[in-house]
Amino acid sequence: MSVSRYFRFRDISLKTRLSLAVAIFFVLSLSLLSILAASVFERALERLIVSRQTSLIANAANEIDQKIELRKNALIRLASDLGAGSTENEYIQHFLDHHHSLDGLFDNLAVFDLQGDLLANLDNPETRGKLNISKRDYFQRAVKQKKIVISAPLKSGISGRPLVVICVPVFAPDGDMLLMLGGTIELTQDSFLAELATARIGERGYFYVLTTEGVFVNHPDHRRILKNSRELPDKNQLPESAFASQEGNLTTNDNTRDEAILSYRRLKSVGWIVAGIYPTSEAFSIISEVRKDAILFSLALLLTLLLLVWWFMYWQLAPLQKLRDKVNNAESDMLVAQLEKQTDKNYSKDEIGDLTKAFDDAMNKRREAELALSASEKKLRLIADNMSAFIAYVDYQEKYTFVNKRTEHLFGITAQQAIGKTVKQVSTADFYQKTKPYVNQVLNGEWTCFERRVERYSHWEWDRVTYVPDFNKSGKVDGFFVLVEDITEFKRVQDDLTRSEKRVRTITDNVPAMIAYVDASERYQFCNRNYGLIPGLHPHDLLGKTITEVFGEQTYLDMREQIQQALHGERVSFERYAPERDIKRYLQYEYVPDINAEGATLGYYSMVIDITARKEAELKLAASEGLLRTIADNIPAFVSLIDSENRYQFVNRPYETWFNLPLEEIRCQPVLSLLTGAMQQEHHVHYKLAMAGEKTEFETEIQIGDKTGHYHATYVPQYDARGKVVGVNSLINDISDAKAVERQLLALTRFDTLTGLPNRNQINERMEQASARSQRTGRLMSVMFLDVDKFKSINDSLGHHAGDLVLQEFANRLKNCIRQTDLAGRLAGDEFVIVLEGLNMHGEADMVASKIVQAMTIPFDIEGKPLMVTTSIGVAISSEQNANAGDMLKKADEALYLAKKAGRNNFKVLQLE
Repeated sequence: MSVSRYFRFRDISLKTRLSLAVAIFFVLSLSLLSILAASVFERALERLIVSRQTSLIANAANEIDQKIELRKNALIRLASDLGAGSTENEYIQHFLDHHHSLDGLFDNLAVFDLQGDLLANLDNPETRGKLNISKRDYFQRAVKQKKIVISAPLKSGISGRPLVVICVPVFAPDGDMLLMLGGTIELTQDSFLAELATARIGERGYFYVLTTEGVFVNHPDHRRILKNSRELPDKNQLPESAFASQEGNLTTNDNTRDEAILSYRRLKSVGWIVAGIYPTSEAFSIISEVRKDAILFSLALLLTLLLLVWWFMYWQLAPLQKLRDKVNNAESDMLVAQLEKQTDKNYSKDEIGDLTKAFDDAMNKRREAELALSASEKKLRLIADNMSAFIAYVDYQEKYTFVNKRTEHLFGITAQQAIGKTVKQVSTADFYQKTKPYVNQVLNGEWTCFERRVERYSHWEWDRVTYVPDFNKSGKVDGFFVLVEDITEFKRVQDDLTRSEKRVRTITDNVPAMIAYVDASERYQFCNRNYGLIPGLHPHDLLGKTITEVFGEQTYLDMREQIQQALHGERVSFERYAPERDIKRYLQYEYVPDINAEGATLGYYSMVIDITARKEAELKLAASEGLLRTIADNIPAFVSLIDSENRYQFVNRPYETWFNLPLEEIRCQPVLSLLTGAMQQEHHVHYKLAMAGEKTEFETEIQIGDKTGHYHATYVPQYDARGKVVGVNSLINDISDAKAVERQLLALTRFDTLTGLPNRNQINERMEQASARSQRTGRLMSVMFLDVDKFKSINDSLGHHAGDLVLQEFANRLKNCIRQTDLAGRLAGDEFVIVLEGLNMHGEADMVASKIVQAMTIPFDIEGKPLMVTTSIGVAISSEQNANAGDMLKKADEALYLAKKAGRNNFKVLQLE
């Protein structure tokens, strides 16, 4: 059996071999990349989820510690005040009755003697003397250790709800322990642990709290509270090792074999353990979704690539295939004769081999074709010289933004009328319906060329339409160029042209370009009509003349080397700027030698293409890059590009000031080696997030020289063409001025803009603080309510501007009459408030009030004129039992009313009961 009957790989067509090779290489590369990317993503997501859950547990533990410390401190302050008073039962009960404000922290307060008998009860006074807790462990430990003791969780004998008891010893001033103060906290109280029981991590995650003995203090399932976890364990139970450690993270299995992330942390205040459970099926669900999407995307991309590669190979080799077919179909008798002459050559069994063989055959037939070409050359020149075309530009909305005068022939309207109209508006409905698919095709980025038959002026014409997409820098189509050529005459003579006129069709198919044939004596033998675009030159003027005669000696010297190469059989391609004959354009030259069968060069074909637009675009691009560098160096911000190895690849000029280094010593340096302090850690965290594909922003402080400012940083991922993050774009802006404005706005919300005194918000805040200090220290405080007598008549008679000046002077005199530790503020209008703290006797408030009344008797200087202004003052003095801020302000208002009723220009004093 002959070898030719067996399959050989080299017998497969070239485009099939290339397509298979590219597809196999891509599949292998994509598979490796997908595996690596999925592995990195899974590890990064696992670390992020564990870190987030650890943070949630830490926040929950800190919040519980703060609640417990708040209640302990409240009991300590209460015990301190109780120890300074009487030990009589009625006094103790009365003392507790005045502290109902602690109901928000405790469910009940009680006082016991050292024998455990109940002396006072805040919520149930009738139980006094009916309860003894001397045998309870927490009471015994508190008495023995003489310090605060928090009981283990226990069930209330009254309500049956779970609770804990905080016991605080009450000491006399001489240090002897007198009593025991107890505070009861229900574990399910809304302000204590109830929120934790309903809190969720994700959709199915939850929290619970255990004692060191394993007793549930809090759990979403309330039936487990006060139950031992070792007897009734949670489905995600803490291991025994966790009870001996402070915090940790681990993965556990529940009864359904569903893994979960378990994080725990010990409370600093009571030693309880807060645990958080997050099912891994929910936490890592995104990984499986991403993996599935990646597989589907890879398969879709693979199929798309196979089609594109096959299409691309077919498209690339199609011209060669057409050339082979045309040559093989030419004069069969002459082809057989020439094939007999070429039997000594071996051609490869693919498209390239066929093309080489067809090219050799075509060269043998060139002389015969030249004879036919000379007969049709006159007709060719007539067609080329009289060629007219419709040229236009259409934007992405299908509107004409440029047309030439040929539009009058095509559509019957002037060029000016066509501008701004759509393709549909200037066409008939039937015409637009046939053209629309080609418009859609070019707007999708495909070069389109088609022919159409159109009836114009009662006769039919043929058009060749070329649509060329116009891509912007981002790769999107902004519009397309339109070239409509009248090929009616070409269609009419097409049937009469013989196959030997192939060169005519080839030349016309490559228009627009300046095409010519120069013989071995360097004289033009043919040129197309595009040479007529050269100023002062007609195509007929070139025939029989040399380049020197047409374009000058200098032009010939510039191109002599390339011309000689072409005449020696070399194909030449070069670019040059053509200043001669006022052309002033950038041109690209292609010289293809004309070699006969004996190997002699008869001349060369010349094709000249105008590349001015491309050259100008290149020059503009270089200028644009310089402009962008200038802009980046002069904007008041730090702009940089950081690569995947955390090194600076681009930095603008302000970085020189920051690092005190020239740009050359900053580029390619590790970022962490140049940053210092908190900025180094913040950069590391946000750089990792940006490299993971997340845009991130943060604020920081940066020291540049001897000045420290506030800066806002934005990190944006930099993607390559495949969508992979290859770096991070960093933009750092100075927001120091904005921070200063923010502080000023904050001050405006707390101070009166007219007088500069504290406004109502700050007054209320300061009064509450002063009231709390007065009650804690036992010293008196006073609140004064003042207004300007007959202030309305001042406004009505002198105007509001004068009224404002009175209020400003009034405020200045108030500030001069009080101590720096006292408060003077403006409520509204002509109403002012003064708060005095740390008073030893009532007379001190009287002295200040009298001083203020006396200070106002000096005439006010209002715009150069004296004005008598008086004030009335209502003074409220706190009592030993009551220093409530709201009550004192009401009492001061009552005293002000009495002062006005008594004739104004005086003050009245009232004391709280």
